[in-house]
Amino acid sequence: MADPSPAEMRDVRGIWSLRRQREDWLATQGIDQWRPGEVPVSEIEEQVNRGEWHVLRDDDQRVVAGLRILWADPDFWGPDDGTAVYVHGLMVDLALAGQGLGARLLQWAAHTGAQRDKTRLRLDSAATNPGLSAYYERIGFRRQVGDHFDVILWERPIPPSS
Repeated sequence: MADPSPAEMRDVRGIWSLRRQREDWLATQGIDQWRPGEVPVSEIEEQVNRGEWHVLRDDDQRVVAGLRILWADPDFWGPDDGTAVYVHGLMVDLALAGQGLGARLLQWAAHTGAQRDKTRLRLDSAATNPGLSAYYERIGFRRQVGDHFDVILWERPIPPSS
């Protein structure tokens, strides 16, 4: 599979379907993170139009993984100091879970940030998802202090050679 590419309008339904797959899975696991149906297709369409989504497609051009890249995230991180790239909506098709695609997407996001002289990769996760917290810790993220009791802020440095 190639590196992620910017999502196109043809990918909106695929991104939404992947999100719904993950929402339903989280609900069956009893994890209060993404609630089933909380993100309408129109919201994903707007995000794709803004160039935020990047996706991996399989040989049949089906979206199998994706993430949003933001250059500021004031809602969770406050005013941007210009040093970070922010990731939202990281997701991998359940059929491909455990193959390292999530880590690969995050490495790609770090590289993308490094190309813009960013030195930190940031994301957030629900405090109610201990499995995801353990995953982020395993791949080098560290918890940061934040004002949101139900969200954990995560950060890891971007090496200059990313």
